[in-house]
Order: sequence, then structure tokens, then C-alpha cells
Amino acid sequence: METKKDDNSFLEKMKQDIDQITKDEGEILKKRISSHPLYGLLLQSHLSCLKVCSGDIDLPEIKNMANDLDLTKLSLDADSSLEANPSELDQVMEAYCSTLRELKVAMEKPLIEAHRFVDEVYTQLNDIVLSSPPP
Repeated sequence: METKKDDNSFLEKMKQDIDQITKDEGEILKKRISSHPLYGLLLQSHLSCLKVCSGDIDLPEIKNMANDLDLTKLSLDADSSLEANPSELDQVMEAYCSTLRELKVAMEKPLIEAHRFVDEVYTQLNDIVLSSPPP
């Protein structure tokens, strides 16, 4: 009976150890991602998507985040500080940034088309009003 109790405490201890290792690995990965050279570009791409989704590019919350990050000079161009053989994290970061850019373009397209349509309708209505004789 005592052996079963010892087994349970051993298994519980192993589970706690595994949970701690998993937590530590997660923290290490977060640090690696946040210190990656493309992390700023990733944030900028994400903010660009948020701007399109909000429909108001000048929202103060988004503007303040972008200003705080000061991400105007970031790009996906090869950086001399990166290794000759890109790591798996480099590849993921590049792919994620590219995907976010593509998403932004895809989200913007219907908004641009709608804006053009409304402008065209407004122009036509203006032409009608200006061409009709006064009553």
C-alpha cells in the first residue's frame, strides 16, 4: 500500500517537473522571439492589420502603439547580423511578417473598392444636382 502512495507522489513530482520545464521553455521562446531582429517588423505588420480592421487609421490607441514602437525603418531585407543559414525561427518570423502583409492587402482591397464606389456615386449625384435647372 505504501508503494502505491510512493508511486503516486513520484508521478506527481514528475508531472510538476515537466510542467516547470514546459513553462521555462515557453519563457525562453518568448524571449527569443521578442529579441529577434524581425520582431519589430512583425509588430508593425500586426498594427497595420489592426488599422485596416478598425476602419480608422487615426485611432489614438493604434497611433500611440505605433509611435511607441518607432518601427519606420524596418524591412524584411537580409540583415548582416543574421546568420548565413537562417534558423527555423528566422523562417517563421519572415513567413509570419509576409503573411500579415498579404492579409493587410486582402483586407484593404474591398475597403478601397467601396470607397471608390461611394466617391463615384457622390460625383454622379453632384453632377445631377449641378446640371438640373433651379426651380
